[in-house]
Amino acid sequence: MIHLRHTCAEIARVLIGLTLVLSGGLKAVDPIGSALKIGEYLAPILDERWAYSATVALGLSFLLCAAEFLLGAFLLMGIYRQVSARLTFVFLLGMTLITTYILIANPISDCGCFGDALHLTNLETFLKNLFLLPLSFLILRDARSLRHLYSRRERWLPGILAVVGIIFFMEENYRHLPLFDFRPYRVGTDLREAIAREDSTMQASLLATTRYIYAKGGREQAFSPSSLPDSTWTFIRVQEDPKLASYQALYDFAPMDSIGGSMSSELLNDEGVTLLLLAPHWSRASQGALDEITELYTQSRSMGYRFYGLTASTDEEIAAWRYLTGASYPMLRMDATPIRTMIRSYPGLVVLRNGRIIDKRSYVDLPEVESVGRYLHQLRESGYIAPRPSLARTYPLLAWAALLILGFLRFWARKLHLTLYLKRRINYPYKRKRSMRKNIVAGNWKMNKTLQEGTSFIEELKATLSGKTLHCDVIIGAPFIHLASIARLAEGSPIGIAAENCANKAEGAYTGEVSAAMVASTGARYVILGHSERRAYYGEDNTILTEKVRLALENGLTPIFCIGEVKEEREAGKHFQVVEEQLAGTLFGLSPEDFSKVVLAYEPVWAIGTGLTASSAQAQEIHAHIRHLISKKFGASIADNCTILYGGSCNASNAKELFAQPDVDGGLIGGASLSVEKFLPIIEAFN
Repeated sequence: MIHLRHTCAEIARVLIGLTLVLSGGLKAVDPIGSALKIGEYLAPILDERWAYSATVALGLSFLLCAAEFLLGAFLLMGIYRQVSARLTFVFLLGMTLITTYILIANPISDCGCFGDALHLTNLETFLKNLFLLPLSFLILRDARSLRHLYSRRERWLPGILAVVGIIFFMEENYRHLPLFDFRPYRVGTDLREAIAREDSTMQASLLATTRYIYAKGGREQAFSPSSLPDSTWTFIRVQEDPKLASYQALYDFAPMDSIGGSMSSELLNDEGVTLLLLAPHWSRASQGALDEITELYTQSRSMGYRFYGLTASTDEEIAAWRYLTGASYPMLRMDATPIRTMIRSYPGLVVLRNGRIIDKRSYVDLPEVESVGRYLHQLRESGYIAPRPSLARTYPLLAWAALLILGFLRFWARKLHLTLYLKRRINYPYKRKRSMRKNIVAGNWKMNKTLQEGTSFIEELKATLSGKTLHCDVIIGAPFIHLASIARLAEGSPIGIAAENCANKAEGAYTGEVSAAMVASTGARYVILGHSERRAYYGEDNTILTEKVRLALENGLTPIFCIGEVKEEREAGKHFQVVEEQLAGTLFGLSPEDFSKVVLAYEPVWAIGTGLTASSAQAQEIHAHIRHLISKKFGASIADNCTILYGGSCNASNAKELFAQPDVDGGLIGGASLSVEKFLPIIEAFN
């Protein structure tokens, strides 16, 4: 059941991650379009006040696009999991509430979730969010257990690439025109043909859906235009499809001259070149390219081209623009909505030839003054269509996508490699493996036994083992107060003595601490480091443990280094990743020579003191994985000679089965090591 829950959370993570990356990325293609959509959302709430908040809308557009993309990116990579899960849930909850309002009030017809690339109705948007919201709760509930493609030490690079990539992509699409134009007025569109086709479709729809209502003998009946009744019927009214009555044309290209005359036909049927400088309102247009615009107008006139300003501005705004910029080109008027649809730059240039859009440019991309002549001559060439924008703005995002794919491949390669490694080891000769490394049974008293109790235990164990043939080394880990006394008692016996900890400092003003040198001076030869209780209760991290291992080795001690996962990590299937990160952050920084002096102890934290025990198959699997990691880092020889103990409720009843596994070389024993009677059968499990 738990495994199913985590599987559902992983599926939810991928689904929501992909949706948010796609949604945020497609909106980021056109941040101005997203700002316009936000304005449509908020206009019914803020009424006319929204007209003064276009800058706020643009800021919200950038924030929304970046937030969606980054939440999706972090979920897919499995980095910053808890923060990402919380923010994703809050985000989708907010979006669900907003789309519920939109569904009921119906202030707009298209949500804009995926920009202009994919249009959803209000109902479809609501259902989408209603589907994603419970999935986000699954992620929130199991955030800590989600698998990650990059560790804490690695995640900074894909994280930075995602942040920089989406911001750079939006900024470039804002300064220049959108990289991908999903709107009707894209470069290459034959406006004359497209408008004619749309009109024809509209007429056909009208003919198919319009009904004429006639009456005869007190009875009304609807007739299609092609089957009107005879003169004995009386005409009552025309009945049209309400959907067609509210239909908004895609190509609402209707420029008018100063006296209100239509210029549409004249512009679309002109076989020459027409340059249109568009701005919904001149009062909000940039004056950053006035020299280029003036040069374009001057040279286009001399070459016989048409040049118009196209705007929805009032006479006062036009007069102010002329005064500020010295503009002398003629002005045409058109509704602001199709102007914003045609171009996402204010001002922006649209070039027509024979009714076809052959170029569109932001004002920042207008040809420089000295290049205007060459550009205008290009427009005259038959078949000229402006090239697509450069993909350079996508490079950081492509680098992030490459790291995402690499992370997935690395994740699956590790799983495949481990599977093959385990299969290879099945037939590995058992005796050969056993002969290469020591078998060890190590007790860990923890904070138990007084000095007198400890010395009595050693005396009893020493006497019990006397004369026996042992097939393993025996070690007792004891509190500091016991070390000197029991080390002397253990002399001449097969019992080795271990400290349960040592300081990460060599010496100094560290009250209460015991250094590795002090431990060695007692006669102890081993020291237990990295135990889960030290990690959990005293905050020992990889940095502290790395220093402890170094000092232990410098003072001739053999570290018994503990690694292992907690219950949540085991249930989430992350135990392989956990032990790899623990090794990579500590022991894998050692030289091969120093590493070969270390004894490893795998301790499933969920089994320590709980009575739970990993099955022999589970123990073998994780031990084989640990040996595989060592082999990759230091080579097969060091891996095969490394002793790996199992620790986690190991006792007399399960020791023999556990120790029979080819990669389990003994045990780190807790509670059962407090009694000679319970400890001895574990030692004899190797007999």
